[in-house]
Amino acid sequence: MINPKEFNNLPPHLQAELALTQGHYLHHRIRGWCKIDLYWLYDFYVELWFMYDLKTIGLVRALTTYQHLDPYAETIKLKLKANKENDE
Repeated sequence: MINPKEFNNLPPHLQAELALTQGHYLHHRIRGWCKIDLYWLYDFYVELWFMYDLKTIGLVRALTTYQHLDPYAETIKLKLKANKENDE
């Protein structure tokens, strides 16, 4: 397992491979000419920025602060599993 700093220091093709094969897709957003996919990888979030052709990845980055998640806050809907101990 690696941390966000180590992830950001990897070559972009390895970053993308890790996110796509070991990450968990959460949500996407559109910004200008990019579709940005949000993944949960290990214990941090990763963005994959796809170019307008939706095949080329233009940017991969680990999000290092919760402020980076702000663009997702209004549109993401997560289903959280209730803790049975708290339900009783």
